[in-house]
Amino acid sequence: GMAMLHRPDPNGAMLWGQGVRLPAGAAALVNGTTAHAREMDDFDGCGHTGAVVVPTVCATADVIHADGRTVMAAIAAGYDIAGRMLEASGGYQPHNGRGWHSTATCGSFGAAAAAAKVLGLPAEQFTHALGIAGTYVGGVWAFMADGAMTKRLHPGKAAENGVNAAFLAKGGMTGPAQILEAKWGGFFPTYCGDSARPQALLEELGERNWILSTGIKPYACCRGAHAGIDALLHLMQTHGFDGEQIAQILIHGTEYTERLVGNRRIQTVLDAQMSLPYALAVTAFGGRADLPQFDPLRTSEPRVQQLLDNTRVVADRDPDVRMTPEIEVVLKDGRSLSHQVLVAKGDPRNPVTDEELLAKARSLIVPVLGETRFQQIVDTIGELEQVSDFRTVTGLLAI
Repeated sequence: GMAMLHRPDPNGAMLWGQGVRLPAGAAALVNGTTAHAREMDDFDGCGHTGAVVVPTVCATADVIHADGRTVMAAIAAGYDIAGRMLEASGGYQPHNGRGWHSTATCGSFGAAAAAAKVLGLPAEQFTHALGIAGTYVGGVWAFMADGAMTKRLHPGKAAENGVNAAFLAKGGMTGPAQILEAKWGGFFPTYCGDSARPQALLEELGERNWILSTGIKPYACCRGAHAGIDALLHLMQTHGFDGEQIAQILIHGTEYTERLVGNRRIQTVLDAQMSLPYALAVTAFGGRADLPQFDPLRTSEPRVQQLLDNTRVVADRDPDVRMTPEIEVVLKDGRSLSHQVLVAKGDPRNPVTDEELLAKARSLIVPVLGETRFQQIVDTIGELEQVSDFRTVTGLLAI
């Protein structure tokens, strides 16, 4: 639907999975929104950095015919700035707890840096790009109140913001050099308050690469639900029970756990994607929390809805300690089984394998583009630094 708001541009950037080119900012908006819509994008950094930075770089590189090495450097730069911005904002919980969605806010700066890197902007114009992007920063968590679609829009808008900011800076537009620290209207005083840690922008600069801290989602839902899913799967595999034998599930966490992933009133797909009780219910009756479990919704199945009704969050853990929830399963035979997974699958400390990553990519790409094109994409990206014109890659993403 968003693509219809813009005229096709034969010199523009490709919409993934389609055969249409739009102006670079518009393409970044559509591709970024699409990348986040199914909750299968990566995590950490600014929240969901990949859905912001990769569409930004792809769109910018596409229209200027950048080479693969430039693309790789720009993606790494975007991840770094986005991640550092969230740390400088005080971290995930303080910034998002104020109501700002860090994927949109901090992600905008990462997008601007990535696009500026693709364009090869000198330092002064690079600074202007960050300032221009910062003046349009937004994105709030109000979607949680009714399961609205705007969460999906946030990475797309951040990507669009970054692309447009870089091109405006290249064209001579100036942005506030003190976009971060200005006492009146700077990002830190306005969006972060007392939680801001500006020094985090420079900590381990040149030593830590944020892209290496990125995680890959194995499940099609909010990352905050993944450790709970892993814990339930562990209990099911260890003790040999299934959903039919479960009487009740208790999720031991904090008030933040309940606010982020505790919803049991499932009316939209986004409600389901942000609900650990729903994820546990479909996992109990399917063994997986992949795309087909979330769309269409399985709440029409009486057994799923009943287990959902019998699952609740118990806020009995220290709110000052950021910890994964512990899952307690009460079986119909009276047994109570508990397990906590401290590092969920997909985290760099508990990574998916290369084979699992390829299987995930295949499941998402082949239904749209076919097996032959999938292999071409994998082969080309595997040798990205040898690509002289990035349109070689974006052309493979078109139907």
